[in-house]
Amino acid sequence: MRANTIGLIAGAIAVASTANIASAGLVIGDVITLARTSNNGRIVTINYDASRSSSASGVTGGNLALAGTIDFNLQTINGNVAGAKIAAFCVEITESFPDDPITYTMTDLTSVPEESPPGNMSVNQGQMMQDLYSRSYSDAISSANDASWSGYSEEMAAFQLVIWEISHENFSDTSDLSVMKSELDITLGAMVATDYYSVNVLNAANAMIAALGSGGWNTYGQLLGGTSATNQDLLIVVPSPAIAGLACLGLVGMRRRRR
Repeated sequence: MRANTIGLIAGAIAVASTANIASAGLVIGDVITLARTSNNGRIVTINYDASRSSSASGVTGGNLALAGTIDFNLQTINGNVAGAKIAAFCVEITESFPDDPITYTMTDLTSVPEESPPGNMSVNQGQMMQDLYSRSYSDAISSANDASWSGYSEEMAAFQLVIWEISHENFSDTSDLSVMKSELDITLGAMVATDYYSVNVLNAANAMIAALGSGGWNTYGQLLGGTSATNQDLLIVVPSPAIAGLACLGLVGMRRRRR
């Protein structure tokens, strides 16, 4: 499934839809098993070459990828039956999902992605990812924010592309957050979306990038990594018990659209 229409399917950043995960208290070192159930999002074309500079232009062609969420059943946590649902985004590009169910180990953000290149995120890449989640994650996963499925899928695709941009761009200096932000562009660099099939996807991605670091860099303590040696790595959003309880009632994400 590598480098084809399905092989780059989105996968990573998971959010539970029941209280089971929160009550179990996922922490670094926990081992979980996930079984895939469905995919949502939009097809895009991406081109990744770790040797390109962050300002490289004129990139064409690439591989089709589904940018959006993949739904999982969380089957076990440390061998104990869990029975929760997870919707995930991808933090790797070239790996796919050869296994099902898949075993993941919970990690911090500097342990993903495992594939090299690009290798693990730096501390500042992890900080940028936390800031992205704190500002844009709720909107990206909530259909209540959009008037149509098309709008919902476009925002999911944009969020996924910014995740790949942060985790895969060839930054000139990973010690300076302001320099790193200036080098984020899904149409330039090592990670390029050569066709996003809707200007709405580009506009949403640009808005998410522009918002990063505004007023300071936010943390997002609920965000953990999930690693698998043979499958796409995950970034897991572990909800608080209160949020998980709302999810059980189908109320998570029902908020007024800000745009």
